[in-house]
Amino acid sequence: MEKVSENMSKSTIHRAAAVDPLLKLVEDRFRLLRHCPACDDQKDEEVFDRRLDEVHRRIRRLDERIVRTVASSTPGLLAQLRLLAAFYEESANGAGRRGSLLIQAIADGVTQLAGRRSPPPTISATFSSDQRAML
Repeated sequence: MEKVSENMSKSTIHRAAAVDPLLKLVEDRFRLLRHCPACDDQKDEEVFDRRLDEVHRRIRRLDERIVRTVASSTPGLLAQLRLLAAFYEESANGAGRRGSLLIQAIADGVTQLAGRRSPPPTISATFSSDQRAML
């Protein structure tokens, strides 16, 4: 999943982010993880624990927003799938409740995006009456 999001063009991401807030929410979540205080000086354990706890609370709040948001773009759906993969990696119990909610949001997003596309042409629209008779 990481490879898909890395290969997505920056212009596509910026256009989709203007319409779909999921891209920014998911990116903010991963940015918080990357800059987690685990990389900071750990000499003062109490300060370190407080900072780590605050980062985890912020990540959980972002997760709650993300799992309750229906994607309005393909890049938004891809961002949610990237997060779903992270849920599985971060938990010994699978994706859990967050994953279940996220799967439902992804399904709703797919349904919504599929509804905006025109249906594929039917056989009667692509073949002449003589060709349909041969089928």
